[in-house]
Formats: sequence, structure tokens, C-alpha cells
Amino acid sequence: MPTNNAVCMDGPSQNFPKMSLELAVHLLTHPTEPARYACVVDSGLQEADGGGGYDGHGEVTQTTARNFTNILTQLALLVNAPAEGNVNKLNLDDTLIIINTEFGRTPWSQDGGQGRNHHPYGYVTALIGGPITTRGVVGAIGSNGTATTFVTAAEERMAALLALGIWPFSQEAFGVSDVQGATTEEGAVLDVTERVLGYNL
Repeated sequence: MPTNNAVCMDGPSQNFPKMSLELAVHLLTHPTEPARYACVVDSGLQEADGGGGYDGHGEVTQTTARNFTNILTQLALLVNAPAEGNVNKLNLDDTLIIINTEFGRTPWSQDGGQGRNHHPYGYVTALIGGPITTRGVVGAIGSNGTATTFVTAAEERMAALLALGIWPFSQEAFGVSDVQGATTEEGAVLDVTERVLGYNL
């Protein structure tokens, strides 16, 4: 069902990120055949000048503020509060939510303008619920915008597979060398589950 937008007083008539989240939650909470995994791509309420919801090369503040506020607000409405127990909402005890991007944005303006360029050298990913048992920050970003300690994109995706109960090592997926300092599959799994998911096996 189409969903009207009511974020920041104006915008498109349809809130497609909200509709996508609602569909994902419907699939994940299906009473007899729930999906194990759903992916929502946030296309934004307002298209950025570089395309999509966040590719703001010429202007970034307004579109990012609107789009990120929208996706987080809509997601929060679909997650059970403590002791709520709504079977049509996500339960963080058994659902891992990953808020992720394929690359970051520079922490400085692009060419002295109001936008920011692509920046894969230091950005943030959030993991909430599911097997996550500790609160905290893993890694650090230095004053030059580059991560000094970090979890790689491959390690994060391996952790997501492990949280789903999927062994991440295969020719078409990941190898031991994708985990920093690992020499065996078992060692890589132990490292990723402790460092990324926050618990010891």
C-alpha cells in the first residue's frame, strides 16, 4: 500500500524507504514462513545531486539529514520496544539489524563546496540486536579522516553470515586472508565473532 511522506514538511508524495522497510518486516515476521534475511536499500525521500539518497557531491546537509532521519524514524517504528511483544514488529533479541554503506563520505567538503566525495578510508557501520551482546565502538578514525583501527567490509559481511548460521568460507565468498591476521578458518571465525559481533565462542 502506498505510504505518504510526512518528513520535514515537504517532499515526494510516496515514502518508498518506509514502504521497503514495512515489506521487509512483513517478510521477516511472517507467521509460518518467515524470511531469514531481508535487505532494504534506502533510495531516500529526496534524491541527492549525484544520484540515490546520499551521493551528495554538490550539496549534502539537507538531503542526508532528511533521508537519514526518515530511514531511522521508520525503522524505529517497526522494532518492538522493551516488553512490547508485537508479533508484527522486529524483536531485537533474535533480529540483527545492520546499517551499512558501500563507502563513506569525506569528512571535508568537496572542492570547497557543500558536498562530499566518496571516501572508503573511514566510515561507520552500526550493528544492532541479534547476537550483539555488548555496547561499544570498534575501531577509530583519525583527524585525517582515515581509520586507524577498523573492521573491514569483508569482516563485517562475514560476521553477518555467521550471525545467520552460514559458514562464510567458500571459493565464491570469503577466504581466511580476508580477516586481518588470520591463518585458519577457525581462527578467523573466532576473531570476527569477538571483534565484530562482540562475544566469545
